[in-house]
Amino acid sequence: MLLQYLIEDLESPKINGETNINIEKIEYDSKKITKGDLFVAIEGFKEDGHNYIEEAIKNGVVAVIVKKDTKVKPKNITIIEVEDTRTALAKAAIAYYGNPASKLKMIGVTGTKGKTTTVYMIRDILLASGKKTGMIGTIFNTFGKKEIEATKTSPESLDLQKLLKEMVDAGMEYVVMEVSSHALELKRVYGIHFIVGLFTNLSKDHLDFHETMDSYLKAKAKLFKECDFAIINADDIYTCKLEKMIECKTAKYGLDNESNITAVDIRINNNYVDFKMYINKMLQTITVKIPGRYTVYNALGAIAVTSMLGAQMEEILMALSNVKVPGRSEVVDIEKTFAVLLDYAHSPASLEAILSNTKRYSKGRIICVFGCGGNRDTEKRPIMGEISGKYSDFTVITTDNPRDEEPKKIMSEIENGIKKTRGLYKIIENRKEAIKFAMRIAWKNDTIIIAGKGHETYQILKNNKKIKFDEREVVKEIANEMLDKNLETM
Repeated sequence: MLLQYLIEDLESPKINGETNINIEKIEYDSKKITKGDLFVAIEGFKEDGHNYIEEAIKNGVVAVIVKKDTKVKPKNITIIEVEDTRTALAKAAIAYYGNPASKLKMIGVTGTKGKTTTVYMIRDILLASGKKTGMIGTIFNTFGKKEIEATKTSPESLDLQKLLKEMVDAGMEYVVMEVSSHALELKRVYGIHFIVGLFTNLSKDHLDFHETMDSYLKAKAKLFKECDFAIINADDIYTCKLEKMIECKTAKYGLDNESNITAVDIRINNNYVDFKMYINKMLQTITVKIPGRYTVYNALGAIAVTSMLGAQMEEILMALSNVKVPGRSEVVDIEKTFAVLLDYAHSPASLEAILSNTKRYSKGRIICVFGCGGNRDTEKRPIMGEISGKYSDFTVITTDNPRDEEPKKIMSEIENGIKKTRGLYKIIENRKEAIKFAMRIAWKNDTIIIAGKGHETYQILKNNKKIKFDEREVVKEIANEMLDKNLETM
């Protein structure tokens, strides 16, 4: 494609060089550059693409988009200077891939917690309704029979446009997408129009990036500037502020405050939740095999979105009764009298959410197995230790992805937090042995929550070495080694 067509929508570009040249492809990673490419220098968390312009030139780039006033002024290639290279990357990608989002019905889900589960629910209901639906999220990007492991919650704009083009080519009609605050702030979803946006909730997270909760909320609110319709959680404490920022039509779901859609007669146990709701003046019972009160919220949000898009109750009931989200309150079937749940909870907010919710419905004890990742977020370790000590009857402190940090140091920092409580605990460095210990001490009706890794099937050790570690397989292997599958105490 000619460069002039890729940059025609850029705002007030300063162009030095020829634009009537063919561009093979667009890249923002200089290492992926091949002869004839356009390089867009964007600023990342750790690296600035402007520092790699010379490398891009050596690899054969013919044009570069840079931020205005950059000191790098290479010769013999076309230089396009703009105010914001992230916006430029999104616009160029849209042009290159033919604006695929305009050919799809886009659904965006944002919020601190619940995005992944809600997106899975919406996707499964639409599929049950006969709609060809793609999904973009934290765990996998899926469409048709294709499943691609995700590298981040919301892909960079160039990668996103490429993925959407593949979905269009595969015949998808709808795409339901997790939209992170980072994606909104960093223009990854720039230029995409959503027919409906859903807000789940907002709690303390990502403040290393947003700095304040107000900035975090403003980032989330950006989704609804690109929506025809907004569906929001009536029970979240930030909803009143958010409503003032939204200009499109809205509807609410919730349990405690006035809502357009709500649930009654909620019953939760270790393996599932069911609740009733009025649909067309008829009381329907809905069952979801994901325990927890938050599952009711996620389901209500999904029902609100899909019913607005024409899904029938029969399709909703069938999809929700069969939905399974890898590593999100995922129940492992082990035929024991105690339950084992896997959850991706790896922040104070998410750990507190699953432990406090589980404590409300569990008939037995809560046994929590968790660790913290190395080389990041050191301040959260004692906080998470204190949370587990507060809500769990017993905690097994272990490793997560230690990376290049000493595991004993990480576990000691978690221990400092749990010591502030009266919570019982034990430290077992080997994660498999930690899980085995938890399962051995479990009694009838107990719930073991293995937190932190969720859908991940590996551990990351020193020098970025990955080893296979699928907790589903580990739990089932340990369960099979137990002599009596229906033993009430271990």
